[in-house]
Amino acid sequence: MLRYSNTNQRASKLGVLQTHGALEEYTRLQELYLEGRSNLNDINQRIDELKKVEEGKSSLRIEKEVLKQRTRQDYEERHTQAERAIALFNSNSQALYDAPGTLAINVGQSGFQFNVEIERDRSEGIGKMKIFCYDLMFAQLWSQRKPSPNILIHDSTLFDGVDERQVALALELAARESERLGFKYICALNSDMVPSTEFSSGFNFDSFVRLRLTDDEVGNLLGISF
Repeated sequence: MLRYSNTNQRASKLGVLQTHGALEEYTRLQELYLEGRSNLNDINQRIDELKKVEEGKSSLRIEKEVLKQRTRQDYEERHTQAERAIALFNSNSQALYDAPGTLAINVGQSGFQFNVEIERDRSEGIGKMKIFCYDLMFAQLWSQRKPSPNILIHDSTLFDGVDERQVALALELAARESERLGFKYICALNSDMVPSTEFSSGFNFDSFVRLRLTDDEVGNLLGISF
């Protein structure tokens, strides 16, 4: 009975609002209120999401700093090995260009950073000889550890555009170091890139050749012409 009375009273009041033109305004206010609540909920949700993102960024910054500290500590613990690597790179560069090379090892935001330089940066093919010196340095270091790859492989692309004198010196250095340290050096070199006239008088290049591939049927490897 009470519920019926309340319903009648509500209907009566709405009727009064309608007769005075206020019902539409009341309905519109309700719509605006609900819309505002919805927008507020969206804003609160976005604020929560932004807080999570910021918390994630803070955690990431902390993790990166921890990683950087660990990397720096690792570098300090391996300082002797780093100095050995730098000395080997310098020696390899000196053998090719009679000029010192520089291997810089630093700790940056993303970990170890390596930078290699040779004083004669303007020489033709110097960039590729940086790679040669760097690769050979690793082979020299590997040879002193067990287990290790114990092998270094290069092909003609590394020597393309390099002065013949430097190619000859590089091949002689690789032969000398591989024999001294007991690792294998393999180089797939095109015949027209062999600097025959630039080798030292005591260096017999042909004695190191293990396989020759040609364009005829006999000289093919697995049916592929070279």
